[in-house]
Amino acid sequence: MTRPSFALAAAASVLVLVGCQSAPGETASAAAPAASEAPVQVTAGETVRVETVVQEAAPVAEPEACAVLDSRDWAAWINKMPGPAAVATIHVTGKVDVRSGGHTFTWEEGPMDRSAVPALRLKLVPKAPDGMATMAITTEAVAYQAPALSSGYSRVVIGCGGTTLGEITEIMDVY
Repeated sequence: MTRPSFALAAAASVLVLVGCQSAPGETASAAAPAASEAPVQVTAGETVRVETVVQEAAPVAEPEACAVLDSRDWAAWINKMPGPAAVATIHVTGKVDVRSGGHTFTWEEGPMDRSAVPALRLKLVPKAPDGMATMAITTEAVAYQAPALSSGYSRVVIGCGGTTLGEITEIMDVY
């Protein structure tokens, strides 16, 4: 003979498993009971609550916004001026339009390719002013300067957020 508690546990397990299954052609929401349904009564006074777990969709990454409205006058050159302890330096300049005055700008260097004459990728990161500022479209001059990691560059690509602001293909050597 079987014990009554074993039979009760087996009945509860079958009930839970039946609640998780769906017939062919049925949608999961029609076959599975909702979490807010009343508890299901099982023999001997035990109550089993059947709940469904709904997995949320993964968040979609939004493209990074850029505060720069327009840009122009991009130029790049490598300063190879000779002298004691002289180091070749890359310079990049341009003008950007932003919605208000007082923005500050920082630069982040991106990955360089492994070609003989690599491309330099720069990311312009604008920061809005904390206090009061002119509420009009203003033009700001931006400049980047760093030791040149190569004797020359095939191009310089300037980006901001997910947008390419400019691409410079003529990089001069200045002596």
